Amino acid sequence: MSAGAPGDGMRWAAASSRLTDTRAAAAEATAELVAALGEGPVDLVLAFFSAHHVASAESLAQVLRERLRPGCLAGASGHGVVTSEHEIEGEPALALLTARLPGVTVAPFVLVSEGWDEALADRAAFARMAPGVAGAELVLVLGDPFSFELAGLFAACQRHAAGVRLVGGFTSAAPRPGSDALLLNDWVAGGGGVAVALSGDLRADVVVSQGCRAIGPPLTVTRGDGNLVAELDGRPALERVEEVLRELPEGEHERLQRGLYIGLPVRPDAEGRGDYLIRAFLGGDRTHGLIALGDRIAVGQQVRLHVRDAGTAREDLEMLLSPQAFDTPARAALLFACSGRGRGLYGAGDGDIGPLQTALGGGVPVAGMFCAGEIGPVGERNFLHWHTASVAIIRPGAPPR
Repeated sequence: MSAGAPGDGMRWAAASSRLTDTRAAAAEATAELVAALGEGPVDLVLAFFSAHHVASAESLAQVLRERLRPGCLAGASGHGVVTSEHEIEGEPALALLTARLPGVTVAPFVLVSEGWDEALADRAAFARMAPGVAGAELVLVLGDPFSFELAGLFAACQRHAAGVRLVGGFTSAAPRPGSDALLLNDWVAGGGGVAVALSGDLRADVVVSQGCRAIGPPLTVTRGDGNLVAELDGRPALERVEEVLRELPEGEHERLQRGLYIGLPVRPDAEGRGDYLIRAFLGGDRTHGLIALGDRIAVGQQVRLHVRDAGTAREDLEMLLSPQAFDTPARAALLFACSGRGRGLYGAGDGDIGPLQTALGGGVPVAGMFCAGEIGPVGERNFLHWHTASVAIIRPGAPPR
């Protein structure tokens, strides 16, 4: 762990490069950071890079360590990266976010898939596996979707560090094992996961925009097993879903072109946005009346159909970010967006970074990446999401108690 000396004030800076050569890109971006922050070591460097730099990830880490001398270096690869101004998809790109953090404890650790049963049962084992997480203001989590399972981490955090927010995502440079890279100080790997817990003199607002809107009434699961639902409201599940869709106003049918989703309530009185965990509607079996969902469902649970489109996604993000106008100026932000957003959803670039900078007043240092699954809290629990924008907005000062 490392902690900056209090008194000098929190300082963040972001820089990026589109150069194809990894060492040249790192040199270009670090030169910009040094110009912004001045010479001397920094407490934290976060690096997000495209597939073009995966093969040279060790060289990237070496240049960053030599030029910035970070107390903690962490990073991951993705299909695209997010800079302070743009979302760069499918092209060479490197985005860096760097900070001097007086009064903040930075606790990095490598994530593994084994050992979480013991960590769940024993607080001391949890502290060894996830140092600094208990009592943290924010935990950045970056993982490989093919080799790291989040369930154990989520369960152990819920028991021993309830209320701590996890934000981040899965690497997405290419859709096959071993095609990505993760960085943590001098450790570089093609799998597993890394995390950085931040605590002390900082405050983080976390926004998870699932970009969906509820349609139709709540539906009760009356028969099902696992992710298969046989009955809704006492009737064949597929028949009940089709009935709800037929009763929608004509204008709603166009939204179904981007797919149908299921909302699982995260609180008993769920009514609108932010009250549901969005999961995929995987399909239906007309012979047996079954529907398949992207998560396990319990009998007696209420669910609700949801739709998503570009307008709904943008409106949802803007609504969730609107309270930022009444807060003190943000010093930095992290943005983790699904690879299915970006140009594929909005039809144009910068669909999420644009509203974020507008909400924060512009000019805020930002970095992040496109993910194969995004991490963020809904209600009082942390979840893995899809088609989501997960945002952490950072300010100085301990959170109010």
